[in-house]
Amino acid sequence: MSTSRPEQIEQRVQGLGVSVGIAIGTAVRMDAHGRQALFVRILPNRIPHEIKRLHRAVQVARHHLERIKQRMQREFGVSHGYILDPHILMLEDPLLVKSIEEQINENQVNAEWGVKLAVSKWLSAYESIQDEYLRERTSDIEDVANRLIDVLSGRRTSNLHLTQPSVVVAEDLLPTVLAELDLTNVLGIATDAGGWTSHTAIIARSLGVPSVLGLGSFAAQVHTGDPIIVDGTHDCVILNPTDATHRHYQNRLDQDERQKRDALEHAGLPAVTLDSETCVLRANLELVSELPSLQKSGAHGIGLFRSEFIFLNELPRLISEEEQFQVYRQLVESTGPEGVVIRTIDLGSDKIKASDLFGDERNPALGLQGIRFTLKSQDIFRDQLRAIYRAGAFGRLSVMLPKVSCVSEVRAARQLIAQVKAELEQARIPHAAHLPVGVMVEIPSAVMIIDLLAREADFLSIGSNDLIQHTLAVDRANPQVAHLYEPLHPAVIRSLKQVVDAGKVAGTLVQICGEMAANPTCAVVLLGLGLRNFSMSPSAIPNIKRLVRSVRISEVERLVTRVMELDTPRAIELFLEGELSKSVPHFFPNSH
Repeated sequence: MSTSRPEQIEQRVQGLGVSVGIAIGTAVRMDAHGRQALFVRILPNRIPHEIKRLHRAVQVARHHLERIKQRMQREFGVSHGYILDPHILMLEDPLLVKSIEEQINENQVNAEWGVKLAVSKWLSAYESIQDEYLRERTSDIEDVANRLIDVLSGRRTSNLHLTQPSVVVAEDLLPTVLAELDLTNVLGIATDAGGWTSHTAIIARSLGVPSVLGLGSFAAQVHTGDPIIVDGTHDCVILNPTDATHRHYQNRLDQDERQKRDALEHAGLPAVTLDSETCVLRANLELVSELPSLQKSGAHGIGLFRSEFIFLNELPRLISEEEQFQVYRQLVESTGPEGVVIRTIDLGSDKIKASDLFGDERNPALGLQGIRFTLKSQDIFRDQLRAIYRAGAFGRLSVMLPKVSCVSEVRAARQLIAQVKAELEQARIPHAAHLPVGVMVEIPSAVMIIDLLAREADFLSIGSNDLIQHTLAVDRANPQVAHLYEPLHPAVIRSLKQVVDAGKVAGTLVQICGEMAANPTCAVVLLGLGLRNFSMSPSAIPNIKRLVRSVRISEVERLVTRVMELDTPRAIELFLEGELSKSVPHFFPNSH
């Protein structure tokens, strides 16, 4: 409910921008946490009655979730329904129901309080887990508990309709709350919790809703009706903006929308510079449901499919070879001659606790990740490779190995690939005879031996997000150091040049994927360094294609020659903004 306050001071809060863009509007604060469960001490003879209420509530809650899942699939695509699968499975888990029954029996309390006690024990167990992905799954547990308490207490759980376009602010957006929300009226999202792999982030990116998560204790300061701005591009939220700030952001929003309209006109045109240099702009995807965005964006196929997401969505169950094959085949057949690059499972401490399989690690951030994980868990890797090579029989497909740090990892993967192909051949299962095998360049050691890796790989792909993080030793999700995550840092640019030069010497194709390619200023630098193959989020492609069609390679090479002489990210940024505002003013009109 809206309230008036005597004084409203502009407040800026930094968070984690998980979906780029600007949203300007009024806040709708949602309380997704903390259902109040009524405590009632019961007599022993009432215990069977409370347990019967619990079982009935489980059935009703499950029916509600099935209905919401069907609506999500109908409105946003079949693949989005998976978000509610963990909740439905949790309600089918006899351990959960048994643990609530035990609380009712042992403490002689009503079913609502039994749910509260049982779930509190589960959440306490999760608190000791450091892994980000698993921590984010605690919201699933809270979500299920809230729904059970709602049903038991007779509270209505009807769909949440926003009557006008609004910015949603919450401590956290629990998956079922998000699923029930009328997303057509959601301009932007700002939450205290959540990270890059949270369901909120995945859906926001998929739908192109500007979002900043991980804002700490921001939501408590917001009242419904407060003016608010979400800047997903620069990781910040502004509450009660001044008139000057509002005008600044409104100008940026108008400019962004004009550029989007102009860029969409270029979406179907070839990505060719003014001096006739052809570029390839491909899409990064993590969900099959994003496939329709390819044609709309003018993407030249898929340059990065993050296959680990089809695993994460099914955990703790491991997805089978056949299930993977069906997904990969759909990707291959949907992209036709433009093809798809499938990154093999890139699980690590940022997504899952690898030590669940291999024991505790003292420093998981430097532990089992990327190619190390799959080489260690060869049964999982072998199933994935079999699925990939089987799908490769249906079209153009490439394999990409993540977080490679040495030559021996590439050779070990190729050896396993040879074994898998021999097995498929022996079993007379149709499969691709040869698929290009690429190496992702994401860590400094890979850059330092890039000449050696270029000889081993059929192509190189620079994973810019991780390369920047590892080169600068900065976790961009950590608000204490996120400001040090600087794509235009001289160390990053020199690393990129080293990779591009090594590719030229070895005759190995080099592409870049990640957000750096989607930033117009950075894209100019990448073009000037010699990169011609880019992969980025589908929504960014029309804008970058328009940029490509607005520049001359000779000019951007001149700019990069000067950039290589500058010593700070800020100096590089100011120089580029000044130069680009003169050469492509329609792209950088505010850079004078």
